[in-house]
Amino acid sequence: MTPTRYTLIADGPRGVRLHRENLPPLRDTEALVRVTYSLVSPGTERYYVAQLREQGGQLPLGYCAIGEVVAAGAAVHGVRPGERVVAMGWQIATHSDYIVVPRNLLCRADNALPARHAILAAIGATAVHAADRAALGAGDRVLVVGVGLVGTLMAIVAAAAGATVAATDRDRAALERAAAWTPFDLPDPPSVSGGCFDRIFICVDADLTPLFPRLAPLLDQEGRRGSRPKLVNVGRVTGRIDLSPALGNLDIVNVSRCGAGYRNDAYHHGLTDVPVVDGEAHVDRNLARCMAILTQAPAQLTRLAYRAYSVDEALLAYNSAGFFPPGINLITHHSGEASR
Repeated sequence: MTPTRYTLIADGPRGVRLHRENLPPLRDTEALVRVTYSLVSPGTERYYVAQLREQGGQLPLGYCAIGEVVAAGAAVHGVRPGERVVAMGWQIATHSDYIVVPRNLLCRADNALPARHAILAAIGATAVHAADRAALGAGDRVLVVGVGLVGTLMAIVAAAAGATVAATDRDRAALERAAAWTPFDLPDPPSVSGGCFDRIFICVDADLTPLFPRLAPLLDQEGRRGSRPKLVNVGRVTGRIDLSPALGNLDIVNVSRCGAGYRNDAYHHGLTDVPVVDGEAHVDRNLARCMAILTQAPAQLTRLAYRAYSVDEALLAYNSAGFFPPGINLITHHSGEASR
């Protein structure tokens, strides 16, 4: 077992660089994971890299990884050394060759899934949480706005819940990759013929000012299953929303993170419980739920665009004007059996 590790960090005006440090001692509630891949989150990471260039400071990057358990503390249940796991957590599941992960941010990776698919459960847990926040159910008519990674996972989760899913995106190639769902063109000017969706999930980073007037009329005011129509934000949006009685009765829901207990260190380690809102679940449960859903969606996962980078290639991308391209960008730390 190596006593040191490397991590990719954002380091103020120096940009992103490789940082070496000693591995922390392993607690009873933690597992040591030898990382196969870590997943780049281009929007979030680009934001913090730019912010730190201006303001200074350091930040370890990455929050999704897959690899093999090397060692596990006595209080870690459900995973054993030698097993593949998905790990999540800000400043925990970093772009590193080894990571130390608390037990409630780990999930055994299904052996039916290749590593590049299984790692997506860490992002997909947010989509599961969004479905809960939206009170999504069988028979609901869903529109997913934006079929990047988050939008694709949102569509997969919605379909697994029994919803009928349509998708829209300005990128026609992205819509073609999302061929499992009905393509939908947003009306412009806004529709006046009545709503045709029960839930609309916004999965883009965008200015909502021109988008909201085109989306709100698409919601069915009659509702279904005794539930009001819902506009659900799963992205990062800005802008102005004009609310008035003319919009009718609709709920606007904002989704944050991936379930109860996330970013609560005591819960991560299983040292305390946290309350759960009715109809929602803890972060570890959502991670496991998404893993189960992904095993049933191989065709959709295969359609996604994957790119694997060496550590050196990733550093070049981080420090380039182009950053990372759209799609799923994986940084390879160790190869071998765990990457199957």
